[in-house]
Amino acid sequence: MAAGLKPPLARCLAALVWFAVSPAQAIEPGHVFSDTLAQGKQGPQLVVVPAGHYRMGDHSGRGNHNERPLLPVEINRAFAIGRYEISFTDWQHYAAATRTAMPDNEGWGLSAQRPVIHVSWHQALGYCQWLSKVTGQRYRLPTEAEWEYAARAGRDSYYWWGEQLDSPETQPRAHCRGCATSRLIQNKTERVGQFAANAFGLHDTAGNVWEWTASRFASPFDGSEQRIASLLDKSPRVVRGGAWNSGPSYLRTSQRDMKQPQHKDYALGFRVLRELP
Repeated sequence: MAAGLKPPLARCLAALVWFAVSPAQAIEPGHVFSDTLAQGKQGPQLVVVPAGHYRMGDHSGRGNHNERPLLPVEINRAFAIGRYEISFTDWQHYAAATRTAMPDNEGWGLSAQRPVIHVSWHQALGYCQWLSKVTGQRYRLPTEAEWEYAARAGRDSYYWWGEQLDSPETQPRAHCRGCATSRLIQNKTERVGQFAANAFGLHDTAGNVWEWTASRFASPFDGSEQRIASLLDKSPRVVRGGAWNSGPSYLRTSQRDMKQPQHKDYALGFRVLRELP
């Protein structure tokens, strides 16, 4: 009991302390949530990913030289990451609040439900900084190591779901050229969340759009994959995951590519990471 406090007051104080820490403790792996924005709007859906360790890179021997040798990585703290890629709806909240122009949607239908495209690395950072400001939380792009850890979801396989594409027309695994997805979307992105999630609850880590990471591209691995690149560093950034116009081999979990930070195109988007207390 706290010194000098009567039992009821001590119990009340204990309850207040529990209330102050319990929200963070209650966020368990797999928990899905979103932060509230201005005017009651909701930020992007997030899913909690546990701390853990894995070996980063190509486990199959079928990958590129820049995916080897395997690199042991320790993820020391749980984090929350976008359940989906950032959509045009998510970007619209940012654009309206900051009077920022909407990116080109290529005239594709249902664009509000599709992943945002034509966004540079710097623009993605701007979105994360805005989210951090309006929510009081720390949002950023995932490092390359965090991205692969979340995409693997405990698997060492070629794709996050296994060694083979195994993507039938009745239930395609992902959206790519050769993934047996509908002809209606063969030459454009698909709406977010239309394909099965991995074991951590993330959708579309394979196909649909490439995703920016926070890390500069280095080959072989040199520690950059676990760091956030400096704004002053003009070297290429790592993009991950493959896209709607990629062949199936580009959807493997260890696949790495690079883009200049100012680059933007119709097959490139991002998802956010939110640090947890």
